[in-house]
Amino acid sequence: MTTIDYTMEAGRARTLRRRVNLDQLDYRRELTRLASLGIPQRQLSKELGISQPSLSTALKTAEKVSPARPGFSGADPYEICLRYSVGELTRDQLIDELTRWDYVIPEAREHDFFDDLRFSTPGSFSDVGQARNEGLIDGDAYDLVLEATAYEPR
Repeated sequence: MTTIDYTMEAGRARTLRRRVNLDQLDYRRELTRLASLGIPQRQLSKELGISQPSLSTALKTAEKVSPARPGFSGADPYEICLRYSVGELTRDQLIDELTRWDYVIPEAREHDFFDDLRFSTPGSFSDVGQARNEGLIDGDAYDLVLEATAYEPR
């Protein structure tokens, strides 16, 4: 029996799925920006080619999306890595942004030894670890950021 590795075959689809997620984020952020300009929903929905109720629902969803941090390509380190994985950032830009990020220190959880395995804190270094585990960045990039930030993962 032959084992077939479909990793390479699925690469394009994987990248497109990531692209869809980023496009959704960007769309929601753009809706928030347009709404902040005071454009009436009826007019905006007409310009976008969607119904006013659909726009209203989309705006409610968009309110929950964090804006990209000023000076960075995303709202958290994971999003930065995601943008790198689809080719929006160069490796140098990735390393620069991840080494400049002010990482959130997760609160200590003393209830259960495995709590840290079940929960991650957005904006913490665990975002970079998750990105590495999912193949958004390679181990060398992870190591460079780890070394540059002198972060000690728990």
